[in-house]
Amino acid sequence: MLTPKIFQIFDSALPIGSFNYSYGVEEAYMRGFEIKSFIKDIFFNVILKGDVAIIDLAYEKPEEADEIVYASKLPKELKEASINMGISLARLELCDDDYIEKVNRGEGIGTYPVIIARCCKALGIKAEDCKAGLAYAELSQLVFSAVRLRAIDFIEGQKLISEILSEYKDEKDFSPFSPILDILSKLHEEREPKVFMS
Repeated sequence: MLTPKIFQIFDSALPIGSFNYSYGVEEAYMRGFEIKSFIKDIFFNVILKGDVAIIDLAYEKPEEADEIVYASKLPKELKEASINMGISLARLELCDDDYIEKVNRGEGIGTYPVIIARCCKALGIKAEDCKAGLAYAELSQLVFSAVRLRAIDFIEGQKLISEILSEYKDEKDFSPFSPILDILSKLHEEREPKVFMS
C-alpha cells in the first residue's frame, strides 16, 4: 500500500522552490517553439531518461547517482535548479536518511532526483512508484510553467498532462539528451526580464 506521504513529497505546494523553474519552457515559448511539442520532447528525452531513470541507482548508491545527475546538467541554470530544489527538500527533513543528513551537513551534492529517491526509500515507497511520482511532478512543473506564461490555458494543460502520462514507461538506462534544451537554457541565462530562473 502506498503511504500518503508520497503525495506530500510530490506536491507542487511543497516549499522547495519548484515554481521558480520552467526548465526551458520560458525560453522556448519566447523564441516561438510550439510549446506542447517542446514539453513532450523534454518529458520523454530528458525527464524519463534522466531524473526518473536515475532513481534505481539513487536507491542503492546515492553518491554515485548524485555525481551522474550533476554532470548531466550542462547549463548553469539546470544545475542550480536541481541543486536548489534537492537541498530545499533535504532541509525539510521529511524522512530519516543517512545520505540526506550528509547533504544537510554540506558533504553531498544533493540533486533533486537523488533526494527524492532517498526520501521515497526511507518512507518505504517502491522505486517504481517513486519514478512515477517524479515523472508526474516534473511534467506538471513544465506544464504549469507554460500556463503561467499563458502559452496554454489550464484545461489544455490538464489534457496535455493526461495525454503524456498515458504514454509513460519506466526507463532503465540513464541517457538524457536534448541539445535544444541546453542551448535554450544557456540563452535564458542572458534574458532580462524573465519570469523563471530557468
